[in-house]
Amino acid sequence: MNSFINIATLVALLINTIALIVVIYQTYIARRSLTVTKKSIDEAKTQRQLEILPKFTWVIEVQVQLEYWKKDLQGKKDMLQKGVDKKDEDMFKKASDTRIKSPKDLSLNRFLYDNMPSWLRELWMSGAQYYYDAIAPLPYVYKDAIPNYSYTQSWIKKRSEDSLRAISKLLEYLEDMVPPVILNTPASLSDEDFLRD
Repeated sequence: MNSFINIATLVALLINTIALIVVIYQTYIARRSLTVTKKSIDEAKTQRQLEILPKFTWVIEVQVQLEYWKKDLQGKKDMLQKGVDKKDEDMFKKASDTRIKSPKDLSLNRFLYDNMPSWLRELWMSGAQYYYDAIAPLPYVYKDAIPNYSYTQSWIKKRSEDSLRAISKLLEYLEDMVPPVILNTPASLSDEDFLRD
């Protein structure tokens, strides 16, 4: 009986050892697979970045434009909120004074539009739509030298928030699109300065 228990214990120990070895091997394989997958993802990201390098200035142009629109809308929103809180008509007047009367007033560059990749063009135009949707009705917050408190509060809570959220999302799509090493290239000389005739 004692011998049978010893044999059973040895068999169980052997089975557990084999199972442990299999688990260790599976963990090793999974870790290698994860490393290979990460490397593949990094290489794909680098590939995408390199593919758009000749057009990276367009990505930067769109990114700068979206950031400007976001900052401008946020500034108008903050100014109007302060005007509502302090009942300051001057804030309404300043916020309502915008040069954007029609979509053409955004002065988007036709050459860039025609030549940039279609996906980037879509992001740019989407940002322009959201910005214009929020900025165009601002003259109504201060009409005929009278602040319109109810419309202003609606603009602050709905229209500006929707546009700011959308433009922020568009900016997320452009993150890491151009490698930082390219973005930070010294710009003291133009490309032409390096080329011989």
